Amino acid sequence: MIDLSIILPTCNRAAMLLTSLMHIERNTSCSFEVIVVDGASTDATTEVLELARSIMGPRLRVIREAKREGFVKGTNKGFRIAKGRFMTWLNDDARPTHGSLDFAVEQLERAPARTGFVAMFHPSHQLKNIAYTKTIDEKTFHLCHVRGTLYANFCVGLRSTYERLGFFDERYFCQAADPDLSLKAWHAGLSVIPATASFIDHDEVADDRRASDSSASSSDNEKLFAKWDLPDKATFNDFASERPCTLRGMRESVSVAA
Repeated sequence: MIDLSIILPTCNRAAMLLTSLMHIERNTSCSFEVIVVDGASTDATTEVLELARSIMGPRLRVIREAKREGFVKGTNKGFRIAKGRFMTWLNDDARPTHGSLDFAVEQLERAPARTGFVAMFHPSHQLKNIAYTKTIDEKTFHLCHVRGTLYANFCVGLRSTYERLGFFDERYFCQAADPDLSLKAWHAGLSVIPATASFIDHDEVADDRRASDSSASSSDNEKLFAKWDLPDKATFNDFASERPCTLRGMRESVSVAA
């Protein structure tokens, strides 16, 4: 059986996509598959995927959308066909450092049964909601929280856990789905724990695609706070490592796997 399925949605970022795929190839030792979901790219993405397939062989699988349906729906398409015992996702401008995905899988295998996800550290341009910080080779990586509850921007979990939680909520388009997934885990009695040695280098490239998603991003965040009964916004960083979940639950009109 495949150890890890990595879902990687992309659109018109051929060069970044190739870099991400080659980092996965070089830096991962466990048995893995990468499922690239191509959101109807019009650049050199097809050629990049052909090149990557010549290197990665059957470990690379591709879903091509007739039109781009956004990060959330695209990633869910990959989740639904994944074959690995564990799953995660990466952005097309994200690159796992050496051994990071292997370490995350190993940590989750040893973790207590109620552990839902292992959260991998990543750079963050948003510094208001930092839960944990680590510095590796003079570069700073973070884990974030939402109103005092730890969530995973990049997380590794059992495929059965993703299935139990209903994958990403498809009412979101490109943002908020990752904290929402983690909040669903906490709500279901599972926990999100920090990775001990897993780091994802992430650029958060500000290009035309990101700009075109900006209005949807604002709407996604509004939906997140409408869905969850979260504490009021604090004027200070209100994360406490001894109490990594301050979740009160969902609002009554929404089900767990919505």
